[in-house]
Amino acid sequence: MIKGFSIDWGSIVSVFTMLGVLVAAFQLRVSSKIAQSEFEDSIDQQYRDLTKGIPVDALIGREVSQDKKEFTRELIYNYLDLCNEQIFLRRKGRVRIDTWTDWCSGIESNLKKAEFQAVWAEVKREAPETFSFLEKLEAMNFVGDPKKW
Repeated sequence: MIKGFSIDWGSIVSVFTMLGVLVAAFQLRVSSKIAQSEFEDSIDQQYRDLTKGIPVDALIGREVSQDKKEFTRELIYNYLDLCNEQIFLRRKGRVRIDTWTDWCSGIESNLKKAEFQAVWAEVKREAPETFSFLEKLEAMNFVGDPKKW
């Protein structure tokens, strides 16, 4: 020990405890962001898996051949269900705003395509309110944040 100098072990322990808490908080934040990204990626993967089966003609806005109509109709219905779920997830705050913005743009774009329009019109006519979140988004011209509804 140096004459006139003493070590305050309590203060040193307090500093290291504070640093440990800060590191733990940082790690928790990073883990949370990773989990959020993985969750959003899993929804994106559902979209990719679903659209793999949709004929290219439908995806580029053309009508599909008659022999593929029913198959395409089923897949597009499942797509509409996924869209409704995406909106619900944003409404519940489970999806980040930048992810939502991308998804919303994609939904709007797809619903402008002929085959998607036909199935969407049929669903709204035959089973109104089946996809109430999607109906609301469309009524709002794909503008706004479902989290604020």
